[in-house]
Amino acid sequence: MEHRMLYIPALYATQGCVLASYFKMYFVLAVCALSILLLRWLFGSTRKSLPLPPGPKGYPLIGNLLNMPKVTPWKTFQEWSKIYGDVIFLDLPQQPTVVLGSVQAALDLMEKRSHIYSDKPVFVMDELMTWDFNLGFMPYTQKWRDHRRAFHQYFNQREVAKYEPIQVQECRAFLRRMLDAPDDLAQHVRQIFTAIILKAVYDMDIKGLDDEYLLLAQEAVLGTIQSRLPGTYWIEFFPFFKHIPSWVPGAKFKQAAEHYRPYVEAMRNKPFDVVKQAVANGSASPSIAASLIKKIEERYKGTNLESQQEEIARNVTGIAFAAGADTTTAAAQTFLIAMSLFPDVQRNAQAELDRVVSDNRLPDFGDHDKLIYVQAVTLESMRWLTTFPLGLPHRVSCDDVYKGFLIPKGTIVTANAWAMLHNPEDYPDPDQFKPERFIKNGQLDPNVRNPLTIAFGFGRRICAGRHLSNGSLFLAIASILHTFNISPILDDNGEPFDPLVSMSTSVISVPDSVPCTLTPRSSKAERLIREWCMTNEREC
Repeated sequence: MEHRMLYIPALYATQGCVLASYFKMYFVLAVCALSILLLRWLFGSTRKSLPLPPGPKGYPLIGNLLNMPKVTPWKTFQEWSKIYGDVIFLDLPQQPTVVLGSVQAALDLMEKRSHIYSDKPVFVMDELMTWDFNLGFMPYTQKWRDHRRAFHQYFNQREVAKYEPIQVQECRAFLRRMLDAPDDLAQHVRQIFTAIILKAVYDMDIKGLDDEYLLLAQEAVLGTIQSRLPGTYWIEFFPFFKHIPSWVPGAKFKQAAEHYRPYVEAMRNKPFDVVKQAVANGSASPSIAASLIKKIEERYKGTNLESQQEEIARNVTGIAFAAGADTTTAAAQTFLIAMSLFPDVQRNAQAELDRVVSDNRLPDFGDHDKLIYVQAVTLESMRWLTTFPLGLPHRVSCDDVYKGFLIPKGTIVTANAWAMLHNPEDYPDPDQFKPERFIKNGQLDPNVRNPLTIAFGFGRRICAGRHLSNGSLFLAIASILHTFNISPILDDNGEPFDPLVSMSTSVISVPDSVPCTLTPRSSKAERLIREWCMTNEREC
C-alpha cells in the first residue's frame, strides 16, 4: 500500500512534466508566430517606392485572414474586382496573394512573363497527404521540368490519338451500362473517364462501380480538392505548427491528412507496382507505365539514376490517373445538368448528330470536324459552371511591377477563371448555356474567346493532359446525345430538382448531385448500343 501511495504522486508528477513540456513547446511556437507577424506589421515591405495592388482593408497582424470567403470565393473575388480593379492584393499571413480578375491581366503576367510566374506555392497539406508528387503542385525547378517532359511525351496532341480506341470503347460501354442500370448515372459517368485513363496508363480495366481503383482515385482526389480552397485549413498560414499531434484541439488538418494519405499513396503506388511486376515476369501488355518501366531498365538499371527515374515514372502515371479521373468527370456532369435545363440545346445537338452520323451507327472521332454544334456544346460545358473556378495558383519568383503596383517576390498569384469565363463582354448572358455563342456562318467563330484557353490554366503551367481530356469529353457528349434523351428528375410536386442550388465549394466545383435521367431516344438507338457490345463483348 505504501508502495502504491508513493507511485501515485510520481505518476502525476510525470504527467505534469509532460504537460508542462507541451505548454512550453506551444508557447515558444506561439511567440515565434506572433513575432513574425509583429515584425511584418511594424516594418512591412522594405520596398516603399511602389504601392501594392489595392484590395479589401484587413486587420492588424492577421491582414485579410477574416475577409476570406468560405463559400464560392470566386464570386466574392469578382465583386472585389469591380471595386479594386482586375489585380487585387490580399494580405494573408505567410501567403500574400494576388487575384487576377481579367484575361488580360492573366495573359500579361502568366503568359508574357511566364519565366517569373511559373513557380508554385508549397502547401503544408500537400506534404502531409503526400500530394506533393503532383506535377501541377511542384515548384518550378529541374524536378518539375523532368516530370513535365515525361508527361508530355505520352500526352501531347499527336500522341493522344493512340488512345482513341480506348476512349471509344469506354464511352460505348457507358451507354450499355446506362441501359442496364440507369439509376447510377453519376457513378457511371465517373467510370468512363477513370476507366479511360486507367486503361491507357496501366492497361487495367475497371470491374464495376465498386472497383478498388475507382474508389481509390475518388477518395484520394477528394482530399486535395477540399484542402486547396483558400482558407480551408489554418495550417497553411502558420506552417510551423504542422508537427503538432492530431489529438490537439484545432488540429483538424492533421486528422484529415492522416485519413487521406493512405489513399493517395495507394493510388500512386498500387497499380504501378502491379505493372512493374508484370514487366519483370514478361507478361506486361502495352501501357504508359510499362513503357516507362522498360525504358528505365534499358537506360538506367544499376545506375545512380534508376531510383530517381522510377520516382518520376510513379509520379507521372499517378497524376495522370488522378487528374483524368476527376476534372473531366466534373465537366461531363456539367453537360448533363445543362441538357436537362436547356432542352432546346439538346434538340439542336441531336439534330446535328442525326444529320451527320445518321441513326445507323454510333459517333466516333471521325465525325469531330463535322459536328460543329456538338463541339460548341463541349466548349460551353467547360465554360458554364467552370469546374476549376480559381485554377491552380502560381507564385512569382522575383519582385515584379504591373500597372504601377509592386507584386513582391513569393506572392501567390491566382487567376479567377470563373470571373473570366462569366465576363459578359466576352460571353453575353454568361449564366445561360448558349453554344451558339461560339458559332458563326456554320463554323466555330475564331473571334469568340475559346474557354479552353482559360479553363486549363496559363503559361508554362497549363494542364498537360488537356488534349486527352478534350477528346474524351467530346466523344462522351456526342455518344450520349446521339442515343439518349436527358431530362430532369422531378420532385414530389412534379417540379424539376434545381441542381444549381447546392454547389461544392472546393478547388473543383460541381453540383453536389446530378438530378437527371437518361432514356433511350429510340428502340433503334438501344439496338445500336447492344449490337456493338455483342460484337465487342470483352470491351463491354
